[in-house]
Amino acid sequence: MKVIGFNFTKNDFRFAVLENSSNPPVIIEKNKIVLPNMETDELMEWFETQISLIIDKHKPDKISHKISSALSSLVQIKNSCYPQGILNLIAKKKGISINSYSPQGINATKFGQPKKTDVYEYIDPIIGVHKPYWDKATKDSVLIAWFNLL
Repeated sequence: MKVIGFNFTKNDFRFAVLENSSNPPVIIEKNKIVLPNMETDELMEWFETQISLIIDKHKPDKISHKISSALSSLVQIKNSCYPQGILNLIAKKKGISINSYSPQGINATKFGQPKKTDVYEYIDPIIGVHKPYWDKATKDSVLIAWFNLL
């Protein structure tokens, strides 16, 4: 099974493609895509194109995304929330199952670890360190994809 996890942030979006051909799963691709400076309507077309290209390239069985919360500006909403709607619409049109995860839902209990375990440190020895951009935002995209393979 192949899963893509998306994480939309204020200035970029991250995605990770995982396949469960082994345990732990294999990271097929991960990337950070910096958002261009565009008007809202043009930016939404850009998101639609970028998301479609990623999905068409990898043909996932499932898609997941992190729900953006605690947004305080129109820019954050435009760059994080709107693309989540586009992603959900693309998934529906392509007949791909999609799940969303809140920031609170991204934790080590999914791996049978105590809630206080730092999930970001926990996964490094298991799945490896995949530079560049091996930070919390990228790890969120990896984790939400991985949760669909557990």
